[in-house]
Amino acid sequence: MSKVADLQKAQQAITHPGSGFFVGAALLSAIDKALAVAGPTGNPGVIRERAKAYADTAKAYAKASTDLGEVADNRLPNAWTGSVAENATQSIRALANELAVSQKSLEQAATELNAWADNLEGAQSTDAQGVTALENVQKSLAHDAFDTDKALAAIEPANTAVGTRISAAQRAESRGTHAASMLNQLAARARTERAGQGPIDPLAALVLANEKGPGGGADGDYILTDSQLDRAKQFMSVMNGTDQLAFQKLLSGAKSPEEAAYLWKALAAGHSVADVQQFAALIHPHGDDPRWLSEHLVPALSTDPLQEESTTHAIELNYKGAQILDGYDIYSQRNVGDCVAASTVVASLKLDPVTMLQLTTGNMTDVPGADSPDYFKQRLQQLFIGQYQQGQLADGNQKVYPDNGGGIGPKGGTFLANQNLGKATGSTYEYVNLDTDDDRRAAVTRIEKALDEGKPVPFCAFDEASKAAGKDGGYHQMVIVARDGDRLQVYNPWGQSVWVTEDQFIHNHLNDGGLTDTANINRPYGVELPQ
Repeated sequence: MSKVADLQKAQQAITHPGSGFFVGAALLSAIDKALAVAGPTGNPGVIRERAKAYADTAKAYAKASTDLGEVADNRLPNAWTGSVAENATQSIRALANELAVSQKSLEQAATELNAWADNLEGAQSTDAQGVTALENVQKSLAHDAFDTDKALAAIEPANTAVGTRISAAQRAESRGTHAASMLNQLAARARTERAGQGPIDPLAALVLANEKGPGGGADGDYILTDSQLDRAKQFMSVMNGTDQLAFQKLLSGAKSPEEAAYLWKALAAGHSVADVQQFAALIHPHGDDPRWLSEHLVPALSTDPLQEESTTHAIELNYKGAQILDGYDIYSQRNVGDCVAASTVVASLKLDPVTMLQLTTGNMTDVPGADSPDYFKQRLQQLFIGQYQQGQLADGNQKVYPDNGGGIGPKGGTFLANQNLGKATGSTYEYVNLDTDDDRRAAVTRIEKALDEGKPVPFCAFDEASKAAGKDGGYHQMVIVARDGDRLQVYNPWGQSVWVTEDQFIHNHLNDGGLTDTANINRPYGVELPQ
């Protein structure tokens, strides 16, 4: 058990020591158990030293990043012209960006460590006060354990003292867990190191890891997720010679680093080299147009632009300025419960540019108007229906939509998660029940890890009040697509995403920010977790 649980157990014994002649002895025994629990461990001074080292390193990285940026813009030799200068500029800028990302990560790590040190120091001080108070009660009873009146009078101060220790333990555990979570998220940003471990040339890995779509911030909106960097490396390692040469030929013929990054993304999504060759032929005419590539391969369906990380309002799903799921016509085919298919599909699209291109253009990239929002909606609806039917079959249904619109169960949900998300991430998903707060708290740790690795996490929830009133409970699947510290971005297949806190997820308050509006679907009860 945790220190908090051990202290709470001791507190229960203190407040219920029994009655009669032996109440004092029982109380002393309970106090002994409370004092036997160790206080918050760790050295705040050592933690602050590490924070200072991170902050000092961040300053050095900031200067180096600025200097390299100036070199890329103004100091390349005049003899370097054309593609040579362009490649050199891209490499130097990528290195400058990598240093800037590292600078920001180190600064945030230093802030987290200092906050952890402050909270740990405060928790240790509070715990010491509780220990002293418990020891005072213990001393006062040492020679009067069989004085029943005195023993009963000692229960309240002993309870207060152990309560003080519980508060200290909770503070230390909470802040320690938060610091670990944040540091894990920051560590996941070591993108270039991950890309460069394997057959990829280190300089090419540097450029690849730092390629962004138009408008990408200093440390976000990368074309390739961290997980896809790993996947690209793995696929290159096991390719046969013929496929390796074919893929390298595609890369060398790319018109821009962005085009090359999307070829890597297609490979990482689980497509064969032959499929990537067909994909490359379709996008190559636009390979030197980063905006066209972004709009057709990772459009606003992601619903998580960097600038929205701190927002509290819903972010609408849209394509080329048009709201996509603006009613029942696309998403649910009226009374059909295809939320499992719809949420899984949308979560997978950001990971798979080959499927996204088929949706945005019908693979008719040279046909004017083929990429209109109306055509996109039609293709998306057909994909939803097809996935819905496959999920029903996986559940064991003999009849599927349109004959059966009854929804998809856990078996079908896991099937679709593996077919779509698993293929694109290399993970196998498993359905995990979320019956209690402890279940959800344990799941959050795995959810954080998955999101840090670029793996979306579908989950199911229902309306507690509606269920308690004897109604259907509004059972619904959504998907978590990103995190920002202890906040989770949840995509609701009704067409919008909303940020919720991990605490709201754990304690059944999903709809506090209007995620499901009047439906009040607030209680998670199952989650598809990558293993």
